[in-house]
Amino acid sequence: MPAHRDPPTVVRHDAEHLRRFLAARRAGDAAAMRRWWEALVIDVFDRVDGLVAATHRGRLDDDEHELAVQLALVRISTNLMTTYAGTSMGELVNAIRTLCHGICIDVQRRSQARRARERLELDAGWNLDRDAARGAQPWAEGDEAVRRHERQQQQREREDFLDWALPQLNGNRGEVLRMTLDGVPLDDIAATLQTSRDNAHQLRSRGIKDLKKLKERYDG
Repeated sequence: MPAHRDPPTVVRHDAEHLRRFLAARRAGDAAAMRRWWEALVIDVFDRVDGLVAATHRGRLDDDEHELAVQLALVRISTNLMTTYAGTSMGELVNAIRTLCHGICIDVQRRSQARRARERLELDAGWNLDRDAARGAQPWAEGDEAVRRHERQQQQREREDFLDWALPQLNGNRGEVLRMTLDGVPLDDIAATLQTSRDNAHQLRSRGIKDLKKLKERYDG
């Protein structure tokens, strides 16, 4: 029976956090807006994974799917707070769905461009002398390759930070975040840790706050 009571509880959390965010927006209270928006981001964490999967329908591989989820969460945390003009959870979910759609297309295009570049570089390596003799420029897309390298470097830096930070989290917070980043649904996380869904939710919320503090130390 508890499994049947969980969804309404989550909805009430969503609705209450959205109500408080809207009130802060009307009052022009930026700090309160950020506080309640962060709560909403945590509320929709699992939903984003599902929306990304429903959008690409297997067209992204596991790594690309995970990247799309991460990018979606980042943009929800930053850009969407200032652009969202709705007043209901339905409108918010639709906005997130649209955001996920655009991100999935972007991730797929990046992956296709990367594979095309790798083929170009391989061909250029075999034909370098011939191309040079003909005055060809096999690295005409060098600037774009540099930008892609920078994005990959940022991803590696993020992974390095998580490798450093997660072991420092108290109790089960690190384990909850590891499973969350691996795409494990909150109900499954709770079952693995033999705890309630609400407690797993609290562990994840506190873990995210701890990560923000550790990021300040890490960058410093």
